[in-house]
Amino acid sequence: MSSSKEKEWSISFAGCGFMGIYYVGACSCILERFPCLIRNASKIYGASAGALMAASLTTGVPLETCCTDLMYMAKEARKHKLGPLHPSYNLLQLVKDSLLAALPPDAHLRASGKLCISLTRVSDGKNVLVSDFDSREELVQALLCSCFVPFYCGIIPPTYRGVHYVDGAVSDNLPSCHQNSTITVSAYAGESDLCPRVNTPSFHQVRFNNVSIQVNSENMYRVTSTFFPPQPEAMAEICQNGWTDALRFLQDNNLIYSEPPPRSLVALSPKPACCNLVEVPVKVLGSSEEHWWLNPCIIENLPVNLKKVLCVSCRQAHPGGGLLSHISELLPLKVPSSFLWFPSSLARRVAHWLPDLRQDLSWLYSAAGAFHKNVYNKDEEGDEGVAPRVQRCSSLPLGLNLCADQDDTTPMSSLASNEIDAYIPLTPPPTPTLKPEFRDMTS
Repeated sequence: MSSSKEKEWSISFAGCGFMGIYYVGACSCILERFPCLIRNASKIYGASAGALMAASLTTGVPLETCCTDLMYMAKEARKHKLGPLHPSYNLLQLVKDSLLAALPPDAHLRASGKLCISLTRVSDGKNVLVSDFDSREELVQALLCSCFVPFYCGIIPPTYRGVHYVDGAVSDNLPSCHQNSTITVSAYAGESDLCPRVNTPSFHQVRFNNVSIQVNSENMYRVTSTFFPPQPEAMAEICQNGWTDALRFLQDNNLIYSEPPPRSLVALSPKPACCNLVEVPVKVLGSSEEHWWLNPCIIENLPVNLKKVLCVSCRQAHPGGGLLSHISELLPLKVPSSFLWFPSSLARRVAHWLPDLRQDLSWLYSAAGAFHKNVYNKDEEGDEGVAPRVQRCSSLPLGLNLCADQDDTTPMSSLASNEIDAYIPLTPPPTPTLKPEFRDMTS
């Protein structure tokens, strides 16, 4: 007789910035094909963008809401020449506004005990896992701390219960990854249980605070997209890739049956399921396709609710006008306007900071002194040892196999409109296990 501990499992989401759209696609597949993997998980860990996805899953925020907010943040970042680094772009404020609008009033009650947020304490650089929240505002504050990337989001980090914290990825980007019963999810190709598969040869890997990242051109693109969002069509494709990788993970672990979901009436419609074209928009010159702003094949496996969000985002990025609109983007008239907006945006940010200037400067002075003291103490103590190796969840907990025989494997009603036209079993060879350190396989 197996113990109850053997039937428990956890899920851990690594931080990945704007690549969080990958988690939207992956979780939509899991909720459609095998929802008890998320529903019955004892703990859901997350750092940075992974914490936002973990909070959405534990509090019941719809995935289409997460997708809408993320696409909006990316759209606002692409408006500026400097992207997210422009003074007028306040990523942390956008995250806060989206959380306050999406989280239910009892979000802190739903999240307490199940959601574990990775934070990095500024005073000593130690990792802190937070899982108890007294109010909805406290939950929002903990998520903001976990998403605060120093200098990328600002200078003064936010506080949780009066203590300053920064992005949890700084100290532990994949919480609880060393436990055998934790299913690790990452948007970068590596050794995580659910992650992209590499299409190009890779002989090296690096570890960033417990996250395995193989060194290749595809991962370099993903790392760049983490901080600087790509075009909406590329983000839609990343979302689709997350769905495909999640399906492969479920199949490899025998958690779903091989038959695809039943065909729905929406899929039989001659028009694209992602939008209802009342009026045919202006087409690109030389294009004969009606859905020219987004190739429907890129998002064919996603649920209809996500298709609509991605379709609207792509249409907004290409409002029509054909060749004239593309030429106007290259005109030098926009360059002087950028120089005019930069100082005014910077002045507004500084004016917003002035009321707390004295308190923040005092904290910066004390934090700098504490940092110098900690570095001096570490130099005297020396190296304490090597961190334990990150391991895959090689044999999934017994509880998952029991869930696979239940009726819960049928698609959810809200996501049952998805369909795979030509189902191909995804059974690639297993990813070779590498040592934690940076290793050269050619030698």
